Amino acid sequence: LVSRGLLFLLKNKDAYGVWYSTQATVNVFDALMSLAPARAASFAQAAGAQTAEVFVNGQSAGTISVPTEASLAAPVTLDISRFVAAGANRVEVRRAGRGASAKAAAQVVADYYVPWSQSTDADGTLRQPRSSRALRLAVAFDKTRAQVGDEVVCHVEAERVGHQGYGMLLAEVGLPPGADVDRASLERAMKSSGWSLSRYDILPDRLVVYLWASAGGTKFDFAFRPRFGLVAKSAPSQIYDYYNPEARAVLPSQGFAVSERPSNKLAKKE
Repeated sequence: LVSRGLLFLLKNKDAYGVWYSTQATVNVFDALMSLAPARAASFAQAAGAQTAEVFVNGQSAGTISVPTEASLAAPVTLDISRFVAAGANRVEVRRAGRGASAKAAAQVVADYYVPWSQSTDADGTLRQPRSSRALRLAVAFDKTRAQVGDEVVCHVEAERVGHQGYGMLLAEVGLPPGADVDRASLERAMKSSGWSLSRYDILPDRLVVYLWASAGGTKFDFAFRPRFGLVAKSAPSQIYDYYNPEARAVLPSQGFAVSERPSNKLAKKE
């Protein structure tokens, strides 16, 4: 039972080798430390570190040194990116000798990009079929062509689609460069949302809002004014789970064209 619990903890690490939030990571470390003395005693007879060979698609990608079960050691990493091809890949870890029967955990971390058309559905729902934690984000501006100082209203809809997911969501609404956000409109949005919109941060290229999405989602409007003329794109908009940032939906950047207001020069009379 202890081994199964330990395996559960190890299998739920995030891509950075921790457990998403600080509190969860500290709790896991406490559990690992409490298990260490008992496991060290039970494996006192274990031999020294063993070696293992990693194969990717049948090709040797390198050899690593695997610590014993009784020791607490930093993760052993191996870059296998040059052996990975498009499509399905098979990764194997092979050990020989006395270490072949010892237990070990392996984690494969991959970073990649996908086309906008394949990242989310047309309505901004995360492409994760049959998921109870799917997220949806919709961002719409009342105009994308304006003059300096014009008010631009942004409508935002955020929702956790599944019925089992819960907890705080973070939504980032991409803004064009030089956008002056109307804080009064955000304060009104917070109050009218029933405080499901609990907090916001205004960054140079985006608005970050903290949401406790209610049934049917959270909808709100806010306004901003461009400060100078430009032809540029906003930052992408996205929504993600505070405790599981890998669950997210991303929307592409929005193009803006802002023109300078014509100057009113009075003709001088001679």
